[in-house]
Amino acid sequence: MYRKGLFRAMLFAVLGCLAWTYAAAKPIDVLVFTSPYCVHCRHLKEDKFIENFAARHKGEVNIVHYDVTQGQGNLVFIKAMEARGATSMGIPTVIIGDEVLQGYPNSIDRCEEVWEKVLAEQKAAQPQQPAVQSEQEDPDTTLTDKHPAAGAQEPAAQDKSEGTPAADIAVAPEGDFSASAAVSASVQDNKEASAQEQALAQHEAMFSQITAWAIIGAGLADGINPCAFAVIVFFISFLAVYKYNRKEVILVGISYCASVFAVYVLLGFGAFRFLYAMKGFTYVTLIVQWVTIGLCAIFFVLSLYDFMIYQRTKKSEKMLLQLPKSYKRFIHKVMHFFLGEKHGSSWLLMLAACSVGFSVSLVEAVCTGQVYLPTIMIILKEADKHFFKAAEYLLLYNLMFIVPLVLVFVLAVCGKESATFNNWLKKHLGLTKLLLCCVFLGLLVLLLANNL
Repeated sequence: MYRKGLFRAMLFAVLGCLAWTYAAAKPIDVLVFTSPYCVHCRHLKEDKFIENFAARHKGEVNIVHYDVTQGQGNLVFIKAMEARGATSMGIPTVIIGDEVLQGYPNSIDRCEEVWEKVLAEQKAAQPQQPAVQSEQEDPDTTLTDKHPAAGAQEPAAQDKSEGTPAADIAVAPEGDFSASAAVSASVQDNKEASAQEQALAQHEAMFSQITAWAIIGAGLADGINPCAFAVIVFFISFLAVYKYNRKEVILVGISYCASVFAVYVLLGFGAFRFLYAMKGFTYVTLIVQWVTIGLCAIFFVLSLYDFMIYQRTKKSEKMLLQLPKSYKRFIHKVMHFFLGEKHGSSWLLMLAACSVGFSVSLVEAVCTGQVYLPTIMIILKEADKHFFKAAEYLLLYNLMFIVPLVLVFVLAVCGKESATFNNWLKKHLGLTKLLLCCVFLGLLVLLLANNL
């Protein structure tokens, strides 16, 4: 009976040690959330920081990469952040245990010390398993102690009474000490991380506000762009020449504005889809970004040139950023083709107006796209975090773009003639060019801030 109890005790001890060894050898999960459009994510990848960290702790960490631009990766990111009570959703983000590190290199460079802290906490919790198993051995031991062989009883009791406190002294205080040290260190680390997260959150909130106002301003400025505004003025005069009454002007105006809005939204989402398709090609993405920055700088210089030329000559013929005459003639032909004859049915009239809006928008995109393209690149920055936020910005831009168009149609319904709008355009043409200069300069600064 004594041998049977001893065998069980040895078996439980071996199994406990194996379980403890397996738990100690279990790698720690490290979640890495990035995006192919994030500049800091690219720096993290180029520096091979995560790869070097994984190489130093081969077999001790389990690196799992997630792309937040993918539906599954974005869902995992949101759930992981909500589970840890994190409010800032910036990237790149590295999660080790319950620790959230955001931003590279300011926060993610603490991966080493955070990993050591999590490892220390894991080790501090692991010795409890063999202790519990040794306590489970007590019933067998006490049963053998009740055996009449009193000579074997005392040594067993003595081993137990001396071994357990020895284990407590050797393991528990050291474990408690390291745990308390880790806790005190983690408190300090959490304070520093909290300060960094607050600063990052404030920066992102400020950048988000700047982005929203930049998009509103860009959309309004693009809406009164001489290219687009001249077409609106001609359209109003065209409707007046062909004797469209108030009801017909309202139907044409609603259909035309809705068609322009839909076309520009589709063009914006098309740019999204193209850049998402290119996300795996880092160099292609960089080329597109820097080409856009270069075009924005060129448009700024050309807008400034147009402003100076117009201020000197008061003539628009010498301006560079405007629709070519061939494009203007094509737009006039489209209007004559679809609306040259009045349609008896309101639905046919609205369909004709939508056709005009669709055709004119595609032609005007050559000119209005000068503002739209760099704005889309800024909006794409928001797609790193939330696609729906980027979609909201895209819709906001296009709503602002058609505000001048809607206003002109409303004034036309109220009785204003096309000559009034034409005179306003000539009087403020220099101001609109100066406004476009400011828009291009602001977009250029934001693009550079996102890519440097």
